[in-house]
Amino acid sequence: MPNVQRPVAITLVQTGDAAKSSTTIEVDSSVTESLDSTPWYDPESRKLVPIELELRQDDSVHRESRWLPKPKKIDRPDPSSNTATTGSAPSTGLFGSSLTWGNLFGWVLLAVIVLGIVGITVYVVSRAELRMENRTSAAAASRAKGLPDEQTLERIKHLPPELRRTDVNLRTECERLMHEGRYDQAIILMLGHQLLLLDRNGLLRLSRGKTNGRYVRETRNHDDTIATWLRATADAFEQSYFGRHEISAHVFEQLWRQNEMLESATQAYGAGK
Repeated sequence: MPNVQRPVAITLVQTGDAAKSSTTIEVDSSVTESLDSTPWYDPESRKLVPIELELRQDDSVHRESRWLPKPKKIDRPDPSSNTATTGSAPSTGLFGSSLTWGNLFGWVLLAVIVLGIVGITVYVVSRAELRMENRTSAAAASRAKGLPDEQTLERIKHLPPELRRTDVNLRTECERLMHEGRYDQAIILMLGHQLLLLDRNGLLRLSRGKTNGRYVRETRNHDDTIATWLRATADAFEQSYFGRHEISAHVFEQLWRQNEMLESATQAYGAGK
């Protein structure tokens, strides 16, 4: 007859603080064969054998320690060996040095830029000095010849057109024409000289379009006597230039004396400001 696998009953025993009791479980015979080789099963009594487990507490002596392990020490290279290695390394620069073509080009470019800046600076300074020397020499030549300076020339531009003489010193030329008896031309230069003198000392301000009467009124706001002398010169100029009346020697001599007093009073006014 064929083997018939009969069910086997296994009794489980519970241990512990709870009440002891046994539990019977029916299992197959194939399971029984595999259980016979296990240490926790007793085939004779067909019961499970309890196994006591022991906990190990000696896994680490310093488990509760708070000290951290020391870091590993870094091995530093020997300076002598490093120097020897560096010295023995082949040089790839120019002439056996560390200088490369890029470094050489950079230094050359920097030198060219510096030389260019220095050259431009020297050129500008020399041109400025030359221009100043030319201006100084021109001013000195003008003073030697009695010609008006740059400020006077700028003021002459604001005089009426008939008074604009820039090729001569107005006072010097007026005196020369007076001695030659050319009073009609001398009176033009005298009026221009007085207007420039009064503008230089702040008694009036020259401006194109202003009339002689306007200049007289501006001067009268500062000094009445100087304005009276300017009025006499302007009247003689208008009578001679526009009215074609001749000026006698006596009248012009009187105007010249007034001109000298006007010069002294105007310079004193300008010095007292």
